[in-house]
Amino acid sequence: MKILNFQQRLLAGVIMLIITTTITLGFVGSHLAASFLRQRFEDRMSFLAKYLALNAELGILIDDRAMLKRLAQNLLSEKDVVTVIITGPNGRELVKAGKEAIDSSSRGIVSTAVRLTNQGENLAFLKNSTYNRLIGKVTLIYSVAGIKQLQTRLRNRYILAALGLGLLGLIGFFLFSRSLLAPLSTLVKASRQVAAGDLSTRIKGGALPETQELAEAFNSMLESLAESRRNLEETYQEMIEQRSLAKVGRFALTVAHEVKNPLGIIKGALDILKKPEIDQELRSTMIQYVEDEIRRLNKLIQDFLDFSRPRKLTFQDTDMGALLSELVERMRLEWDSKGMKLNTQLPDAPCVVQADADMLSRAILNIIKNACEACGEEGNVLIKAWHQNPNLVITISDTGTGIDRKARERLFDPFFTTKAKGTGLGLAFARQVIEAHGGRIDLLEESKDGTTFKIVLPGSSSG
Repeated sequence: MKILNFQQRLLAGVIMLIITTTITLGFVGSHLAASFLRQRFEDRMSFLAKYLALNAELGILIDDRAMLKRLAQNLLSEKDVVTVIITGPNGRELVKAGKEAIDSSSRGIVSTAVRLTNQGENLAFLKNSTYNRLIGKVTLIYSVAGIKQLQTRLRNRYILAALGLGLLGLIGFFLFSRSLLAPLSTLVKASRQVAAGDLSTRIKGGALPETQELAEAFNSMLESLAESRRNLEETYQEMIEQRSLAKVGRFALTVAHEVKNPLGIIKGALDILKKPEIDQELRSTMIQYVEDEIRRLNKLIQDFLDFSRPRKLTFQDTDMGALLSELVERMRLEWDSKGMKLNTQLPDAPCVVQADADMLSRAILNIIKNACEACGEEGNVLIKAWHQNPNLVITISDTGTGIDRKARERLFDPFFTTKAKGTGLGLAFARQVIEAHGGRIDLLEESKDGTTFKIVLPGSSSG
C-alpha cells in the first residue's frame, strides 16, 4: 500500500473538511431557509384568511351570498389559493368557490372564525346582536407545490453555492499548499544531493517568510559543511603526508639497520682477504661470507620491492591441492635434514580457484617458512585444506612456542618481526596477496600445541 506524502495527506484532510462543511452548511442552510419560507407562506395564508373573515362579517350577518362570493372570487386571484369556503353560524355552508380538492400531500388548510366585532354597534337593528359573537368561519385551501418547488430551488442553489465556495477554497488551499510545499520538495531533493556528496547545491525559499528562513538556514549549513569538508580534506592530506613521511622514516631506519650488519660482515671479510698471509681455506670461508651477505641484502631489497610495489595479478584456474603439495615438497628439501616433519591433509579431488599461482605461492610459502622456523628442530607442521562451499579453507599449524598476545596484535603490520634476523614483511606481504585474491587470513586462538593460520579463498570448485 502506497504511503501518502505530507501534501497528499494535508490535501485529503482539507477535502474531507470542505466536503463535510459544505454538506453540513447546505443541509442546515437549506433547512433553515425552507422553514423560514414555509413559515412566511403560512403566515401569508393566515393573513388572507383573517382579511377575508373581517370583510365577510357583514355579508354573513345579512346573509348576502353574492357579496360573499365576490369576496371569495377576489381571494382566489391570490397565488396558491385553491378553494375558499365560508360557513354561517350554525356551520351551514354559505359559499364555496375554487377548484376541486387537490391531493392532501400538496395542500394546506387554514381556518379563521368570523366574529361580530365593534361593527355590531352600527347593527343594533339586528335581532339578537351580541358583541364578539361567533357568526361563522372562513376556510382557505391552498397549494404548497409552489413553495416546495421554491424550497427545492433554494436548497439546490444553496448547495451549489456552498460547493462553489468549497471548490474555490480547495483551489485556494491547493495553491497555498504548493507555495508551502514546493520549497520543502526542493529541500528534500537538495538533501538527497547533499547525501550523494554534492555540497554546491543551494535552494530558494519561495514566497513565505518561514520557508525563506528555512532555505537560508539550510544554505548556511551547506556552506559550513563545505568549509568543514575543505578543512577536513586539508587535515587528512596533512595526516597522509605525515604518515607517509613516518613510513619513509621507518623504512629508512629498517633498511639502514638491516643493511648495516651485512655490510659490516662484508667489510670485515674484505679486510681479511686483503692480508697476503691468509691461507686458502680462510680465504674461501671469507668469500663464502661475502656471498651469503650479498644474497641476504638482495633478498632484503626484493622483499621491500615486493611489498611496496606489488605487481598486477594475473588470475587463472589453479589447482590449490597440487600447488600446496609442490610447496611442501620444496620446503622438505630444506627442512627434512633438520628433523622437521611437514604433513598434509588435502582433498583427493582438485581444488580449483582463480588465482595468480606465482604470487599466491610466495605468500603461502612465507607462512609455511615461518611455521618451520617457529618449531625449531624436530617440530611438526601440518597443512590442511578442505571445501567449505563456496570457499576453500587452508590451515597451517605448527608445534612451536606460539605467539604472545602483544605480538599477535601487530603480527600483520609491516616491519614488525620477533626474529633476530628478518624484515617483518613476510606476513604483511602474505596478507596483501591473499586479500588481493578476495580472501582473508587470520591467526586462530593460540593453543598449547603452537600456532595456526587460517586462509580462506573464495570461488573454489571441485572436479
